[in-house]
Amino acid sequence: MGRRKTGDTFAKPLDLWEAPEGAGDPLVCVATSFTFDSTFFETECLGRFLKMNTHPSESESVGYLIEREEKLASATVCALVDRRHARDKESLRWDVLGVLVPGAIQHSKLSLLTWGNHVRAIIGSGNLTEPGYRKNLEVFGTIELSRTKGGDKSAVAKVIEFLVEVLKLAVGDQAAEGPIRRAREALTSVRHRISSWPAVTTDKRSAVPVFGLPRRRVLSQLGELWPSGGPPRVAHVLSPFFDCPPGDHVAVSGLIKLLAKKGNREVVFYVRADDLPEGRLKAYAPKGMIELALETCSVTVKRVSHEQKGELRDLHAKMIILANDEWQMLLIGSSNFTTSGLGASERRGNCEANLVYRMRKSHLDFTVFDNIWPEWCDDKLDPDSNAIDWEHEREEDEGGVLGPLLPTAFQEAIFVPGPPPVLRIVLARNLPTVWAIRIPDGLEVQSASNSGDVGPHNFDWTGRPIPFVLEVSWEHADGVAVASWPVNVSNPAALLPPEALQNLSLEELLEILASARSLPQAVIDVLRRRTNRTRQNIELDPLKRLDSQGFLLRRTKRVAIALERLRERLEQPALAREAFEWRLRGPIGPMTLAHALAKEAKLPGEAKFCLAELALALGRVNPKKPAVGGLSKNIIIECLGTVIREIELQALGLPSAAATSTLENYVTAAFSEAKGC
Repeated sequence: MGRRKTGDTFAKPLDLWEAPEGAGDPLVCVATSFTFDSTFFETECLGRFLKMNTHPSESESVGYLIEREEKLASATVCALVDRRHARDKESLRWDVLGVLVPGAIQHSKLSLLTWGNHVRAIIGSGNLTEPGYRKNLEVFGTIELSRTKGGDKSAVAKVIEFLVEVLKLAVGDQAAEGPIRRAREALTSVRHRISSWPAVTTDKRSAVPVFGLPRRRVLSQLGELWPSGGPPRVAHVLSPFFDCPPGDHVAVSGLIKLLAKKGNREVVFYVRADDLPEGRLKAYAPKGMIELALETCSVTVKRVSHEQKGELRDLHAKMIILANDEWQMLLIGSSNFTTSGLGASERRGNCEANLVYRMRKSHLDFTVFDNIWPEWCDDKLDPDSNAIDWEHEREEDEGGVLGPLLPTAFQEAIFVPGPPPVLRIVLARNLPTVWAIRIPDGLEVQSASNSGDVGPHNFDWTGRPIPFVLEVSWEHADGVAVASWPVNVSNPAALLPPEALQNLSLEELLEILASARSLPQAVIDVLRRRTNRTRQNIELDPLKRLDSQGFLLRRTKRVAIALERLRERLEQPALAREAFEWRLRGPIGPMTLAHALAKEAKLPGEAKFCLAELALALGRVNPKKPAVGGLSKNIIIECLGTVIREIELQALGLPSAAATSTLENYVTAAFSEAKGC
């Protein structure tokens, strides 16, 4: 392997979250991480996956919120994070689940992205944080599957199977309505979606997913994947973290067992190192591990350069290469060179996600493994040198020491939209003696003094802001600990829209619906005009204000334009029932418009007439057009029919007038036509 690289194997990891051409609408994102930055995940990762046109730092906030509402209405998003770091959240529209691995950690970095016509699994070393995707030296690979071109379906199936296993380790109720069941059903929907997609035959050069779980060992899988022929003789190990003494011999002993039993054997370690005063050096690797390898192998220790491709990067990538004269096999992903990372001991194993690539040395692209390996310094590190301090850092301390782990007795915090809205806190056994749950910087919700029994506890949340996280404090042997506890929602579809969309007038709704601009921009325009509107815009002449005929004609014209645009919007391709229901029942949908028409009509019969026109517009939606996206035509017809009947019931509840008998007959005929009677 050479120190300098040829070719361009460095790219922006965030680009992997962008949909390929023809991928279709976003449907499912289930991602795992050890450390986690909810703001970065939502704005940068999800923003690309959802194909967002707005960004909170570049767009008006209400525009971003509206587009996020629309995109997440049809997409299920769940982040599975080690419970030490599952402490933050940006929205109730997507879930954060804490994962607790017995005796180990949830350390995998895997993102399963599903669009209507494409599935991509991103597997690498980078956490869902800004350093993981923008600052560190990381490594990523993908598995691709397309509705038209096919791909490695078996690999995608293994990804889904692994995520199901990680979900089993999530803290919370596995069966009740809520985030765990929602994520599991989303994975089932992906499995069903790809069942009829073509599979492309793979060879030994294709990426093979290798997952670590308690009782599923990465090292043993590496041995099984080694191509036929002689065993490997050389191992290159790149890792930012290693085991602490005295357990630092387990991983290296397992690796050596994979190498040839006779003849030359070589192990090369690539490690982090920092310069110290007076010419000393701190190397982040245990000396005992190197000395053990020296007993049976030729060993070289190299220092990874802080500068990579002209940029300063902190080493966080994890890679292992096994090689002989005929084959090379590369492992990339989340597994550090540790006992838990590699499952080198049957008693310890993290949740880990890796990819394995195999290549024969005669292949033309054999140097690709060489090209992705980071640059290192020429000077080799001598284990016997007195100028080197051999240090070690625990992989559990990555991202900083956070203090005691939130006790498992604090099971779930779930917001139930209602009505009435309820904050449900689920407690389990073995609670601390003294504890309290608060809204951050605010009201105490529950404490040891009023905790009640183990189980669910419901708190009325009418008229109160919904918290994204709660703050839990408790006493333990070393004092008082504090941790954040994310709040998930029982049913995202039942959440109220953003506040800016809850009080739109009928005129504002009509203007938004009639606009040819995107929905977020149309709302921004309307709200901006609302802010800038002055009393000078108010008509002061009472005779003009009571010009009923002119008023009705003007409003009827606006309604007609809005209904035509509404019909066009409903005929856009739909991939999921949730997406179509949001179009019908969301803050800018026909049900919201129906309520506004009934509430703000000023003339006798006006509301009934407009509701009948709305029903006719819905009845004229061509279900074949939205069905192009993949949603069943029968489901579209069912959803439309349900809404038409609800609007009819609303119209029947309005008062009748003798002077509008002709209009009453028209309304009756219009609803009959809309229902197809």
